[in-house]
Amino acid sequence: MLHDLIPHFDQEIDALHNLAPAGWIMGFNLTYQGPEHLHNAYPDKWRDIYQERNYFFSDPVARWTIEQEGWVRWSDVKKSAFDMPFMHAAQQFGLNFGVAISRKTDLKRSFLTLSHPTREFADKEIIKVVTKFNHWTDLVLNRASLTAGELDVLAGLRDGLGQRAIAEKLGIAEATVTQRAQKACSKLSAKTRTQAVAIAVARHFI
Repeated sequence: MLHDLIPHFDQEIDALHNLAPAGWIMGFNLTYQGPEHLHNAYPDKWRDIYQERNYFFSDPVARWTIEQEGWVRWSDVKKSAFDMPFMHAAQQFGLNFGVAISRKTDLKRSFLTLSHPTREFADKEIIKVVTKFNHWTDLVLNRASLTAGELDVLAGLRDGLGQRAIAEKLGIAEATVTQRAQKACSKLSAKTRTQAVAIAVARHFI
């Protein structure tokens, strides 16, 4: 799903792998059931141990992403004696340094944490990835509200197709095309179909 929401997703993932060789995790639209979209690039064995031992409840970085906003180096996150077994276990997998990023938008929280085995992340590295993450969050939150059908209609309008041609191409009634276009305009706060298409193209939705 994130492949469809974030432009050049594979290249962006490769860049995160290079930046955080010990692993990273990114989630969007976090609820009590977990994130709506998740990409976990930590080692498989560490992920298994994390789940088996319910480490979420003793993970100070995870707590920070739920309670705070902005970014912080792991070394600056407040830790208790209760957290130490978790921290020691994480270090066995090279999770020695890291940065956590958290953002809350329209009551929806998203996060990204990155880890490096041998050094702290530099300010310029953090600022660059925070900027990208904020952009991705905007894309995911905005585009996730548009259905696949609404995006198909916008794409048809972008390609210069009329309402009847779009209906024939998608195998739907013209009234359905009208309904989807109206909903897309509303979700994008666009006054016209042309404006909705322009917004969708500018945000790389279509």
